[in-house]
Amino acid sequence: MNTLNTETDMVSITIDNQAYRVSPNENLLQTCLTLGLDLPYFCWHSELGSVGACRQCAVKQYQNDEDKVGRLVMACMTPVCDGMVISMQDTQSTQFRQTNIEAIMTQHPHDCPVCEEGGNCHLQDMTAISGHINRRYTGKKRTHLNQYLGPMLNHEMNRCIGCYRCVRFYRDYCGGDDFNVFGSKSHLYFGRATHGALENSFSGNLAEVCPTGVFTDKPFSEHYIRKWDLQTAPTVCPHCSLGCNITVSERERKVRRITNRRHDEINGHFLCNLGLFGYEHVNHSERLDAPLLRNNANKNSVILTSNAAKQHLAKLLCPADKDNQGGYLSQATGKYIAIGSARTQIENNAALMKLVGQDNFYLGVPDQQVQMLHMLCSAYQSNRVSPFSIKQAQASDAVLIIDEDISHTAPRLALAIRQMSRNLGINNAAKLGVPYWQDGPVRNIAQTSRSPLAIIASDTCQLSNLATEEVIIAPHEQMLLLQEIQDLLAHKLEETQSLDEAKSLDTSNPPTDSTSDLDSENSNSYPVSAQRIVDALLTADTPMVISGLQSQDPALLSVSLNIASLLKRLKPHAGFYGVTKQVNDLHFGLLIKDETGETNYQGIDSFITRVMGQEGEDSMHNAPDTLIILETDLYRYMEAEQLEAVLDAIENIIVIDQMLTPTAQMADLILPSGSFAESQGCYLSSEGRLQHGFATIAGLNQRMMPWVWLAELTDLSTPADCHHWLSQHFPILAPIETFSELAHINLGSQFRIAGQPKRASARTAIHAVRDVKEQMPISASGTPFVQSMEGVEGFRQSQVQMITVLPANAWSPKWNSDQGANRFGNSSNKSQSPWTLGIKIFSQVSPSSEPAYPDVLQTEQKNGQQTNVSRQETNSSEPTSASIRLMPSANLYADFELASYSSPIHSMSPEPCLKIHPVLAASLKLTEGEQVQLQGEHGAARLMCTFDKNMSPDVALVPNLIFTLLGQRAKIISLKEMGDHDDAL
Repeated sequence: MNTLNTETDMVSITIDNQAYRVSPNENLLQTCLTLGLDLPYFCWHSELGSVGACRQCAVKQYQNDEDKVGRLVMACMTPVCDGMVISMQDTQSTQFRQTNIEAIMTQHPHDCPVCEEGGNCHLQDMTAISGHINRRYTGKKRTHLNQYLGPMLNHEMNRCIGCYRCVRFYRDYCGGDDFNVFGSKSHLYFGRATHGALENSFSGNLAEVCPTGVFTDKPFSEHYIRKWDLQTAPTVCPHCSLGCNITVSERERKVRRITNRRHDEINGHFLCNLGLFGYEHVNHSERLDAPLLRNNANKNSVILTSNAAKQHLAKLLCPADKDNQGGYLSQATGKYIAIGSARTQIENNAALMKLVGQDNFYLGVPDQQVQMLHMLCSAYQSNRVSPFSIKQAQASDAVLIIDEDISHTAPRLALAIRQMSRNLGINNAAKLGVPYWQDGPVRNIAQTSRSPLAIIASDTCQLSNLATEEVIIAPHEQMLLLQEIQDLLAHKLEETQSLDEAKSLDTSNPPTDSTSDLDSENSNSYPVSAQRIVDALLTADTPMVISGLQSQDPALLSVSLNIASLLKRLKPHAGFYGVTKQVNDLHFGLLIKDETGETNYQGIDSFITRVMGQEGEDSMHNAPDTLIILETDLYRYMEAEQLEAVLDAIENIIVIDQMLTPTAQMADLILPSGSFAESQGCYLSSEGRLQHGFATIAGLNQRMMPWVWLAELTDLSTPADCHHWLSQHFPILAPIETFSELAHINLGSQFRIAGQPKRASARTAIHAVRDVKEQMPISASGTPFVQSMEGVEGFRQSQVQMITVLPANAWSPKWNSDQGANRFGNSSNKSQSPWTLGIKIFSQVSPSSEPAYPDVLQTEQKNGQQTNVSRQETNSSEPTSASIRLMPSANLYADFELASYSSPIHSMSPEPCLKIHPVLAASLKLTEGEQVQLQGEHGAARLMCTFDKNMSPDVALVPNLIFTLLGQRAKIISLKEMGDHDDAL
């Protein structure tokens, strides 16, 4: 709820005889910290607000210049007002803070040398700032038993100082209910009622939220390095599509940890567990380090040098005709085709597309997903809907979520919607004069008040308890309800336009009652839920609609976009968020060839059709000779037997990937690519924000970015060449050229950026048992960062560099903890540099006047894999074992390919199961816990059956990956009914 203030909104205050102009919307503690003053605190957090629990931020406030006595106040609980006179350095407040920190430390074990927070500890910072340096307490300290809290966090309760931050974050902010505080006074225990893994998707943030070492990063513990020995660089999270900003820390060419890199428009202060702990694929034993060539004669693989691999690659792709721009084009013969990747940088797909030509470039997701991505991009480009940022979503006052379980597909967006639900209570408190940062009073006033949140889905979700309207129905019923909402909005728009026209013709004549009668008459034909949802959206000032690709249904996305379009015409500040599936899949929607008026979705299905269609003809030479697969595991999208038949029809298979995936195992030539930590390039988030990520590690051995492997064949020898080629062929991506010249970052300084926080002790000798000498770290080429303490320190960057969110941003004098970077207000980023904020490419398109039902969306709907008519026809019959409608069930820990290589993430992944309503199960004679076989449209699977009475009784839920392989309908058979001869799948 914090907003930037203009100079006219500022007020004057005096702190220790120094005058300042500050914002009146913040508390005194946040104001002091934003001004760069060192005022200690524990319980306060700029995102969690103030509760005044630790009493560590005491200052003296004077009534005026004549007051010489003053009174002690807690800065976190004191609003800033014009003319305020404050002292931080007077004797009374200084002694109060020293006495208070000494009392807090009486029960602390003082185990800094063995604590993993050492050198990165907020408690150490605050103790030093408060001036408490002598230990006088000689009494016996309390002791606690620690708990097992899962694979992501260690627990050491003896270090607790009782600040309550953890429970406030976990329960109040994140909505978790399996963590609490027990006991009273000085005998507090923060943990679970019983041992077990914390269930909330943001539990990993406890390691950062806790100001001491009670909760520490367990995966980091396995390869622990002190903070001052870590080399860091900023990049983008490689998993979901939200584009969260992260800082990668490494030593000895291994990623040691991931920390949040604050971006107020996206991830703010917190990352989900996937972003924090899903990095182990970078260090995995199955990482590819060198090119491999299949030797069929000896039935083994030969390790090649990079030069030999490039020569062999050129040999496979030649002869090929060059176009007038120097690129190799194989569309003349069609013998060379390629499949792009949704989890790699944009530059890599551009190089591969130029190599084979757009006609022979297939997008690495199913055709249906490509279609939906194109629908989103078309709506954004035409300005039909306004894509919101996560910050805008959190500030909205009414939300409609359409069949998208964002808690699993877009977790940081779900956390923002959880905060959005509090906006009504915050506004009610503001009317009573209580500012938003007064956390306790605001929650007291709000009680159960919630901003409107409507959810339409086939199953309940983690946000269900916050929903003011939740409708759990089957997909065909969802379409009917959404069409009714659409009609209500269209009718309201027509009514509004009629009134505007009447007013413009004759403002002296009031409108007749016929319109309101018509509205009343039509309202009776709509379900009560549709009317309530529309009323809530139209009552709000900034409503928004959230939908996405989880349903894998173009028709559902089409009507969702129509609703968002109509809502925007009725409410100019309305927004939309389209959740996609992978980190860089949205830009696929921009790479669509549409020259003849017929959109051609060249996804994996089109690739299969091309290969198998030609392979089925009389001449086998019509099939492509060579296939290049870029960082895509095709086995995640196709049934194995069908895919292997396709691959067998192709003579040469080239795979460029990080991991030895099942697809890579089928390759004749494998080229190792760099991970997100070893690469730099651009990503386009589902919001339409173009961002640049930097490499932290120089590519190990022969790992290279894919465009580098192809550079000699494409004549794209630098990232700038890739950017220029993209901007020429896809003008909407022209802003990518902003990131072409990394040298511009250093224009403001003669020094490069230090990759290490400054420490007088220098680096620790990690191999001291053998040799105190250590190899000099190799800086990644082409970046402005050096892997040493030399260069400009992080805290000075805002003064001398374009980049203000820096790899060493968590260190400044007296503030060694990562929390030091988060002590400023929620709008502390003063830089408007694209290197830190990114570029919203769709905000640059010119507004257009669109009809209530855009023709392009109607065309998309008709061309979809399944139209409304077919949906109604297939769902009209009674459920039988041969016609069960399947729906995909998302899971944060199971759906993202690279994250699955991290053991903490993999251990939290649930066993795949079929979830079904007891009523539907009874009709199919199924019992809970038994194994069933699903015979789908494209494949088969065996799953354990589980019951859920809260879901729709007309569908069955299966995991996302299995849904992709099976299709939308399946025959469900109990294994009891199958004979022993049919026991093997």
